[in-house]
Amino acid sequence: MPRTMQALVWHGAGDLRIEDVPVPRIGAQEVLVKVQYAGICATDREIFNGQYPFPPSYILGHEIFGTIHRVGTGVEHLQAGNRVVIDPAIPCETCSACRSGRSEFCRHYRELGINEDGGWAQFVKAPARCVYPIPDAISDRSAAVIEPLVCPFGAVHAAGVETGDHVLVIGDGPAAMYFVQIARMMGAASVSVSYKLDSRIPALRQCGAAYFAESGGIQELAGTKAGRAHGGFDLVIDAVGGSETVRQAVAMVRVGGRIILYGLQEAESKAFPHQEVILKNVTIYGRTNAPTLWNKVLECIEHGLLSMDFIPDRVVDPHEVPKLLAKPQWPWLKCVVQWNG
Repeated sequence: MPRTMQALVWHGAGDLRIEDVPVPRIGAQEVLVKVQYAGICATDREIFNGQYPFPPSYILGHEIFGTIHRVGTGVEHLQAGNRVVIDPAIPCETCSACRSGRSEFCRHYRELGINEDGGWAQFVKAPARCVYPIPDAISDRSAAVIEPLVCPFGAVHAAGVETGDHVLVIGDGPAAMYFVQIARMMGAASVSVSYKLDSRIPALRQCGAAYFAESGGIQELAGTKAGRAHGGFDLVIDAVGGSETVRQAVAMVRVGGRIILYGLQEAESKAFPHQEVILKNVTIYGRTNAPTLWNKVLECIEHGLLSMDFIPDRVVDPHEVPKLLAKPQWPWLKCVVQWNG
């Protein structure tokens, strides 16, 4: 077992370095995972740019796949060699939310790659309760993007999709593609998409989207059969999170409908249409993690209800990551970092 490993350590705004650091030492009820692939997401870029409230320095990376290298004492359901994914959100288990079985609302979350050492490294340690073996049917590269699927799954699970609902997804990134699949799986009669890039339409159609409109012409969707069915969409999902997309979500939802706010493009919405929200009796959901739903997600993937193989479309070496995070825009759908060959 090596004593040191390579890792991408964040030292402050714009400063991410490949360094040799000690391999983490695990304690009781913990496991050491040898990382194979780890995803890159918009949150990583925000941390890289100094836009998150947590101080440096630490190892980034919260979308993690690997194999268990070592298990700590007291770990019985996992063993060395298991292919696993990691829920990076670690609840405290002592606050009122955790003790009432609602750990998604934990008041003292720690999160790998967000406020403590994560998976952009050759090894990462994690509590055994946050580690999930995956079926052989899931490829290594696809496994790295399960974590960003669990979060949308939890959001739709909270808001609900009734059989026959018409759903609108605003956005065309990986989260939007997951939302389309999840809504269809849960019984939506149709899913419409407001997109930005024409190149994303084939993949969105593959996910199950039926109606499309370019983001500047989203109002066109109100005239489709889906948009007219109930006087607006039953559920609108904003996977972008800008002031304009929030406004669009409120405008497109039906009276008594639901909105999921998921994207984080802007921290605050300018001129939030609160009067329209009130008069339309709209219910708004905000969700991030979904710690109780990992097994359900894995079951859905294993049985072919959700697909991820087309999502990770670029694989990079760790040394490439700092330059990629400095780019203002990413031409790929989803990039993953390969570790340990």
